[in-house]
Amino acid sequence: MAFINFYKNKLVIRYFMFLKKRFALVLLIPFLLLAGDTKFTKREINYVREGPASYYELVEIIPKGTKLVILNQVDQWLKVKLENNKTGWISSNSLSDKNVKIDYSKKLSNPSPDGNSSMRGIAAAIKGLRQEVRIATPGSIDALLVIQPPAIDRIEREKFRSDIQREHSSNASPLNIEKFGLEIPEYDPSMRELQIGISVGSRLLSRGTVENKELSKYFYQIVRELLANSNYYDLNFLVFLLDDEKIDGFACPGGYTFLTKGAFELCADESELAFVLGHEIAHILLKHGLKELSQQKVQIKAEDAFLELEKDLDEEKDSVEMELEELILNSYEKIVHERLLKYEVEADKVSTLLLASAGYDPFAGVRIDEKLARLYTEERDIFAYKYAAPNDAELRYTTLRAFVQNKFDNKNSNAKLQGRFGKFKELVK
Repeated sequence: MAFINFYKNKLVIRYFMFLKKRFALVLLIPFLLLAGDTKFTKREINYVREGPASYYELVEIIPKGTKLVILNQVDQWLKVKLENNKTGWISSNSLSDKNVKIDYSKKLSNPSPDGNSSMRGIAAAIKGLRQEVRIATPGSIDALLVIQPPAIDRIEREKFRSDIQREHSSNASPLNIEKFGLEIPEYDPSMRELQIGISVGSRLLSRGTVENKELSKYFYQIVRELLANSNYYDLNFLVFLLDDEKIDGFACPGGYTFLTKGAFELCADESELAFVLGHEIAHILLKHGLKELSQQKVQIKAEDAFLELEKDLDEEKDSVEMELEELILNSYEKIVHERLLKYEVEADKVSTLLLASAGYDPFAGVRIDEKLARLYTEERDIFAYKYAAPNDAELRYTTLRAFVQNKFDNKNSNAKLQGRFGKFKELVK
């Protein structure tokens, strides 16, 4: 009997060992299906990083149509092997199962072995475009291009996020733009957009900035939280604080955001600062400046069409082209200054949704817009530009207030982080 029981137990053990192997094989199959697969980059410019997050350092920047071998996946990031056998991590947003048609005129020549060299390649391409369109750009393009996002390790990021979660707003949820009747196209800036953004950004940078590494890291971490639960988790937006007491803000294509000291000091807590940053980011994602620029270019072409019909002279054609290209820089700053109400309202709503997805108080934007409306009536000279039409500031405030009150619960919105914000505000005084 003892022998029979022993034999039965042995069979049971062997059966469970068999099941364990089958289970392990089932778990392994998805990885085997993933590992060795090939995908292709689909964006004009694609960033390969040292780890599965956008705050890791660059390994390389690669063009559209680059073939990659998939090695592993963590959330929405894939570990890949490049054509030069280097490995790194790239976002799933950058990849396609099928190869895309490549515009070889835009493809970066001689892909570089590392991130820094790749940035130099982009710089050369942008300077080439600048020479091609004959734009004389003041300021230093090199100074802007060499600026990299602040280095943030995993522990720093988790600490920063845990502070938000401690004061967590119950309104927090993954970003669903369509649910709120808004739409943002996939963000894939072309080389031309980067050229415009860097050209305008270099002008703004030449005005003078507040240099503080801790403050730069603080801005960057807020932006990272705003984008973490969105489809834009893999994008990098650099924030610069202009040494200017006037209230102003700029959003340049390619992810360059500028805020004045006056705009920063307008904020009373971190959620309000997050709203201001999110508002400028929304302008970039929605391509507001580029939309207006395109409309103005069409207008100039229409006005000059009769000239081209009447005079078939090269010098006349060159004059038209020069006028169009000069418009890019001379007009873009005017466009971002003249705050069109429809764009401001749209950016306010998108910023509010970014706030809510990160766990911040979604009512922060209402407080900011209320201050702006009051100040624009009482102290208009503190603004660095013609902010809006006489009634637009008030209308912007009432529109956002109605939107937020309809979508969110004010009683459960307490993630303002005034204490942490106060420590960084002291660095600016």
